[in-house]
Amino acid sequence: MATTTSNKLSGVPPPAPHVVDTTLGPLIGVGRLRRVAPFAITSTLSVIVAVPATSWTRPGLAIAGLIVGAVTIIASLIAPWERVPRPWQLVSPVLFLIATLLLIAAAGTGFSSAFMSLTLLPLVWLAIYESRFTVVSIGTLTALALWLLIPVSPVASSSPASISVAVFVICAVGMGATLQDLVADTRHVTFALRAQAVELESAAMMLDVMPEHVSRYRVADHAITYCNAAWAAQYHTSPDVAVGQPLEAFLSKDELAGLTAQLRLLGPDNPVLEDIAARAVADHPDQRIHWIDRYLVTAHGDEILSIGRDVTARHNAEAELAASEARFRELADKSADVVWRVRLDPTPHFDYMSPSVETILGYPPSYFLDDFSRIMEILDESSTTAIGRALNGERVLGHFDFRFRHADGSTVIGETRTTPVRGGLQGVSRDVTELRRLQANVAALALRDPLTGLANRRLLEELLDAKLARTQRNGAVLGVAFLDLDGFKSVNDTYGHECGDIVLRETARRLLDVVRGVDTVARVGGDEFVIVYEQSDSNSRDLIERLDRALAVPINITPTEVAFCPASIGIADTSTVGYDSAALLAEADRAMYEAKRAKTTRWGGRDHQPPR
Repeated sequence: MATTTSNKLSGVPPPAPHVVDTTLGPLIGVGRLRRVAPFAITSTLSVIVAVPATSWTRPGLAIAGLIVGAVTIIASLIAPWERVPRPWQLVSPVLFLIATLLLIAAAGTGFSSAFMSLTLLPLVWLAIYESRFTVVSIGTLTALALWLLIPVSPVASSSPASISVAVFVICAVGMGATLQDLVADTRHVTFALRAQAVELESAAMMLDVMPEHVSRYRVADHAITYCNAAWAAQYHTSPDVAVGQPLEAFLSKDELAGLTAQLRLLGPDNPVLEDIAARAVADHPDQRIHWIDRYLVTAHGDEILSIGRDVTARHNAEAELAASEARFRELADKSADVVWRVRLDPTPHFDYMSPSVETILGYPPSYFLDDFSRIMEILDESSTTAIGRALNGERVLGHFDFRFRHADGSTVIGETRTTPVRGGLQGVSRDVTELRRLQANVAALALRDPLTGLANRRLLEELLDAKLARTQRNGAVLGVAFLDLDGFKSVNDTYGHECGDIVLRETARRLLDVVRGVDTVARVGGDEFVIVYEQSDSNSRDLIERLDRALAVPINITPTEVAFCPASIGIADTSTVGYDSAALLAEADRAMYEAKRAKTTRWGGRDHQPPR
């Protein structure tokens, strides 16, 4: 500061600030060497210190990194950058980053590498001289490269910790000197701007081209001492005529009320004050001007500087917004769905809840408007977790099914769609309890045989794949039994399909009675069934015999008629076929048809032997 004052008194101009022309870039123009030298010296010293103390796990990469680093430094100093486009100046820091990454990879010691500090040099260069987007992009790519290059289990560093500290200190000193130089330049610019501020006082004439209404008047008598052209035009006068007249002579009643309120609060201790309302203008009641006042203490007495901006469009928009809000409430109040809005400040709370909430949940809107925690108390755990994460900004609840506890204790599923609004969330919740029940039934039908309730072919394939994966891991043997009812066609032909359905349902029941709870029973065709079971104990090893005995018992299809539909059973297991689901089913199917052909031969061409 003393030097600057001395320069002012002696007439010697301060040192010219060091400013980079962003259109040319840091590698072109005056000061190029001054900008590059600290980075070149710092990186060179760091490499000289770190390289001899490092044991390289990949020497080839180390040599490549050193060559790329040296070429980059030399090119930054001597290359004719003025002959290439501006973006090409990114080559130097990017190549140096690549060289540093090669050295880190070559050392193989992970984050303990002495060369980690060197990555800061090009990033600091980019932060000083390039755009934010460039810095973020290259920084992100560098982080990704480090993540890919750093080994999962790095080798222990062979260089002492003092080497890493030395490299860090060299980088810190080099960058500190660079940043100190930039700070000094900033100070020079600040001093220059202060000198220019004095000159700008004489440029008050520029206010006349501003669209804002600017005026200045004395506190003592409210006499106008200045007004710009926009202010004079607003009040149908000229600056020459307005100066000296009392401000009140031009203002509307609304503006006078604002003036009185402002003067009551303005003063040396409260020098800047914004009017709380946009004021209607004299002769233009539909026009609104928003005023900001500044209290000035001058040698000629205290004055007020007022700046007004035409906010008619904003005022009309706010009025339309208020009308829209009223229409929204009217529609929401009549909606069958629950319409709500949550404000986050100062704490989460509802500022609107439509009356339909009482119909859906059994509570009046006031129950939730008075206490936000009450909505959390009637939600299940997954719903409260989702809301908590949304309020903390961890996720966006665009579309979610909440489970509420009704006032009568029943469960209500509310399909909710939310939209972020300024300061909170708003949404619509619809009662879809019955719809979700129907959807669940439909989903169950898609995986179950509607006649018997057994798994269908689609569910069988999913369960079989899962069981195969599990048994293959633990080395267990998985068996598949393929069953086809003998004589079922004759039952349908003789007694009709209703009796055939009785046979199928009874067969399914008997199969479920015989198998264990962990086994899978599926109906895969008209009279075809599949059982998937683990051959892990004696109970499973005699499963086929028990199935054969259970199905050999005749089935009552009418009060006076019985049907005899035993099963031809084919089996296959993973010990002979392997863990392929299609192969298992095919082999069991083939074995079943062999059993059926044997029966047909034994019973003289019939597909079943009637009971005696």
